[in-house]
Amino acid sequence: MDSSFLYKQYIRPLLFKLDSESAHGLAHQSGHLAGPLFSMLTKEFKYQGNDLAVNLAGTTLENPIGLAAGFDKNGLLTSMLGNIGFGFAEIGSVTGKPSAGNPKPRLFRLIEDEGLINRLGLNGDGADVVADRLRQTKLSLPIGINIAKTNDPAIKGDLAVEDILHSFKAVQDLPAIYVTINASCPNTKEGILEEKKQLSTIFSEVQKLNTRNLPIFVKLSPDSSNELLNDMVEAAINNKLAGFVCGNTTTTRNSLRTNSAEVEKIGAGGLSGRPLKTLGLSLCQRISQLKQHDQTIIGVGGIFSGQDAFDYIAAGATVVEIYTGLIYEGPTLPKQICNELSQILTSRGMTIAQAIGSETKVKS
Repeated sequence: MDSSFLYKQYIRPLLFKLDSESAHGLAHQSGHLAGPLFSMLTKEFKYQGNDLAVNLAGTTLENPIGLAAGFDKNGLLTSMLGNIGFGFAEIGSVTGKPSAGNPKPRLFRLIEDEGLINRLGLNGDGADVVADRLRQTKLSLPIGINIAKTNDPAIKGDLAVEDILHSFKAVQDLPAIYVTINASCPNTKEGILEEKKQLSTIFSEVQKLNTRNLPIFVKLSPDSSNELLNDMVEAAINNKLAGFVCGNTTTTRNSLRTNSAEVEKIGAGGLSGRPLKTLGLSLCQRISQLKQHDQTIIGVGGIFSGQDAFDYIAAGATVVEIYTGLIYEGPTLPKQICNELSQILTSRGMTIAQAIGSETKVKS
C-alpha cells in the first residue's frame, strides 16, 4: 500500500483528533522510535536519482529538500531525518537560554487552508543542551543550525547581542554545514529585529568568532518592508554572510478559506503552509535581485509539491525547506517533491544548476 495514502487515510485523521501541539509531540516520539524502521525502508522514503544533487554553501547535498527550522527545535530527530528522504535539515531555533515559550494553546491548524498558526515563542532546551545532544548524535544527514535571541524582553541591546553570541559559541564547533541567525520571529515580545545597527553588530561579532568560516545565513520575514530588506541585505553583504533564508511565517491573514471568526478566535501567531507561498516566493524574488552573486538563498514557505519547489528554485533559491507540508502530506513528501521536481527539470531540458534563478535571469 502506498505510504502517502496510508498516512492520509489512517494516520493523519488520528493525529488531527489531537490538539496540534500534542500531535506534534507524538510525531516526534514516533519518528524517534521508528528511526531504525525508516533506515530499512530506504527505497520507500528516499529519492533514488542522482540528478538533484546540489551544492549548498560548499557542501554537496543528495537533494535540495530540507526540513525547516521549527520542526526539530532541539535536535532530537537528526539521527533519522536522512532516512525519510531529506537532503538536509535546519535545527532550531536554538536560543541562548532554555525557554518554555508562550502559554498554551499556541499551535493551531487551518485545515481548509492546509496551514498552521503558531505562537510557540521560541520554546526550547537552550543552546548548551542542544549542542551537547548533537555532539553525541550520529547524524543521518547534513544539518544547519538556526539561532535566535532568547524570548525575554529584558534581554535587549548589548545583552541581546551577547545572548546570540552565546548560542553561536555553543554550536560553532558542531558538524553543521551552516548557521542561520533568525532575525524574523513574529512570536516573541520583540518581533522582527529592525535595528540596522544591532543587526550589523550581531553579524560582525559572529564573524569575529567564526574561525571555522562556517557559512552564516540570516532568516528574513516576508512581512518586512523594502527598506528593512535593503538594510538587512546591505548588512549581510558588508559582513560577508553566505546568504538568506526566505523566509519565515507571516502575521497577515489574507485570502484564507477558514472562517474569519475562527481565525480571529485563534488570535496572534505566525501563519505557515499553503497560504504563505505567495509571500515567501515574492520575498525570494526580491532578495534574488538585491543579493550578491555568490550569496545563496534557501527558500521556505508553502512548499507542498515539486512545482512549488521549482518555483522557488527558478526564483533564485538553491535549496528549499518544508515544515507544514509534512504535517498535511506525511513523511513521504520529501521523496514525492524530489520525484516531481526531477520530472519538471527533465520536461524543460534543464539541470538543477541551470534552474536556479532561471526566471530572474529571463526578467533581468
